[in-house]
Amino acid sequence: MRRTRSNALAQRGFSLIEMSVGMAASALIGLAVWGLYPKAKQVAAGDAALLTALQAQAAVDGFIQRQFRLPCPDTDGDGRENCTTPSAVGSLPWRDLGLGADAAVLRYGVNGVTLLTAGASYVPNLPLAPMGPTGNVLVTYDALANKNGLDLCQQLRQLAAGGGGQTAGGVPYAYALVHPGTNRVFDGTNRTASFALPGQPHQADPVYDDSVWAVGVAELSGTLNCPQRLADAQVAARSAYASYDIWRNAEQFYAFRAFAHQVRQTNVVYAGVNVAIATLDIINAVATGVTAAAITAALPEASIAADIIALGIATTAAVAATGAAGYSLVTAIIAEIKANEQKQAAQTELNRAAAAYLLGYSDAVTADQKGLRP
Repeated sequence: MRRTRSNALAQRGFSLIEMSVGMAASALIGLAVWGLYPKAKQVAAGDAALLTALQAQAAVDGFIQRQFRLPCPDTDGDGRENCTTPSAVGSLPWRDLGLGADAAVLRYGVNGVTLLTAGASYVPNLPLAPMGPTGNVLVTYDALANKNGLDLCQQLRQLAAGGGGQTAGGVPYAYALVHPGTNRVFDGTNRTASFALPGQPHQADPVYDDSVWAVGVAELSGTLNCPQRLADAQVAARSAYASYDIWRNAEQFYAFRAFAHQVRQTNVVYAGVNVAIATLDIINAVATGVTAAAITAALPEASIAADIIALGIATTAAVAATGAAGYSLVTAIIAEIKANEQKQAAQTELNRAAAAYLLGYSDAVTADQKGLRP
């Protein structure tokens, strides 16, 4: 009995120790949480700023896909774009981007006003438009009037090559967003026309709590897949020019074959005329011989024999000339048939080249019109 009661007391005492340790641990955790409470508020505020910036960046990217340009900064505080006299820096036009009022605190900058205009910066180098047999234009296309994402890609390409413009910490960007932090005041260089470098500490400014997000020129170009899209459009344009050159060569070759066929047809006509002339020569020789025989009937036999010999010679020569003319006619006809076959083959190649040219030109137009669409 005593041992059992002693064990119960020992167990009861062990429970009290556990409770004491637990209370001490709870006190320490409470102190730690109380000390971290201000930091937790800052983290929560940072998360809110990050969420606002991510939503804004997604809205800007969606605007680019629809309008083929960057949104103009808001310079009068109404949440709308100001594109009449665009500025490179202002507030984010959150209303036009379909964002909530929490995005009104964001400062927004664009690297140069050229990115705010959907101009025809990319114009493919296309050959003349293909035409039909009657001279009608088969594909009507005005590359200067076609404005799409390729123009923005070309602007980004030129901007990356030229450098300069708006910067964040001296690094050029396509566009940048700044959240003023919990104090709702822009600090440091974010008060000026430029922005601080994203992710860099600002120990010289103890009150600095801004958050900067910047999208580089090359980064935006890569996001839009600009290098591949521009390459595809350029390759299509060069292919169209190559098919145009092939078609022009085929056209000239067909013209040569058509001229050769015409020459062969003329040779057939000339050969036929020569046959007719040679036939007339035979008739004339015979007629001359008959006439001479009638005149010389009363003459001595020696004279008649001479006339017969002369008639035979003339007739033989005429017959030989007729045979040669006939051979020339046959040869000319064979040559004309061959030339016609060559002309028809050239016509077939010309038709193929014309079809390839039309297809290549249409593909180049499609590639330019496609822009950034899938």
